[in-house]
Amino acid sequence: MGCCYNKSIVTTISNTKSAIIATTEHEFIEKVISTIPLSQRDFIRRIPSRYFLTAYALYKNAQILLKHERFEEAELACNNAVDMLLQYLHPTHYIFQKILEIYTNSCLRREHFSKALCSTLTCILIHSAISPADRASLSVRENFQIIEYYFRMGFIYKKMNYVKNALKYMLQARQMISSWPHAEEIINFTRIIDDNIRDLREPKLTIQPVHPCPDESDIDFSRRFILEMAQFNAQRGTLQFDVSEFTRLPLKATEYLVTPAILNEVYKCLYNELSKNGLMAQIARLAMESQYIAAQIKNSIQKLKQNTLLTPMLIEAALTIIIDRQDKYCQKLKDKLGFEIFYTDCSNFHQNGVRVFKIKYIKSNDH
Repeated sequence: MGCCYNKSIVTTISNTKSAIIATTEHEFIEKVISTIPLSQRDFIRRIPSRYFLTAYALYKNAQILLKHERFEEAELACNNAVDMLLQYLHPTHYIFQKILEIYTNSCLRREHFSKALCSTLTCILIHSAISPADRASLSVRENFQIIEYYFRMGFIYKKMNYVKNALKYMLQARQMISSWPHAEEIINFTRIIDDNIRDLREPKLTIQPVHPCPDESDIDFSRRFILEMAQFNAQRGTLQFDVSEFTRLPLKATEYLVTPAILNEVYKCLYNELSKNGLMAQIARLAMESQYIAAQIKNSIQKLKQNTLLTPMLIEAALTIIIDRQDKYCQKLKDKLGFEIFYTDCSNFHQNGVRVFKIKYIKSNDH
């Protein structure tokens, strides 16, 4: 049995069946090799021809199995093909990218995201290892694959609720696509990336099952539930502020840092949010009373969110002053909008000592 590239097979063609088969094998292998970057072709030619054809047949069989939704068999065939070729080829050889495409698609269909993540990352490493000269020999479609891989990484991370990593890869895909020379041909794909980036920049909190412990009171369970939800979302990047805000205790000294301008700005932002029937107002009307820590208030009101100088600690101190004084600010909220605001350091949903602000809607014929 000769290697993939054997001149004797080409030049010495007899009328025997074996010679005809060998010639056909050579032609087929050369056809496969023609799809590989130039500098990597000789590595395949050094593989025994029958050995290579057996490995390649596993890859082609995986394609058929995937088409018929026989996912486990398709993945096994891919693994076997990779194992065989690794005996002769470096792990970053271009041919592995073709095999891993089938493997990744199968994993995604089965929602085996961790496996799909690893295989896609390997595809990125393989594609990144291609030399500039070899890259020039690839088709436009083949060169575009690197952008698709970065998008896929973002998509998989998004499915796994790892928002920070998802956004990172989506932004990389967007940066790469912005310099793509054939922009008009990929306008729909660009829109898909932009939609995902927009969605990831406004992440939605994820609910994780939390079960009560034996002999745990309802209040203790509620407090643990809120904290575990915050920690779970913080790990995945869907919590838009520091998770320590759920356990931070107020400092009286912070109130001395609140200037009249800060006091007025915090009140004005809260008043505008409630007067425009924003989310905080809607929740208060539906539930008659809503609860927030200062970081949640900052995150819920766009103007406060954009003001980096107004930290949750300062907002907390300003609202505390407003509530303690019970002056014109509180009166205007009540008379004009029908809302009362007060605070507690002993909420049923947060650890003792954490300051929680309550917004209560007052039913009235005037509101």
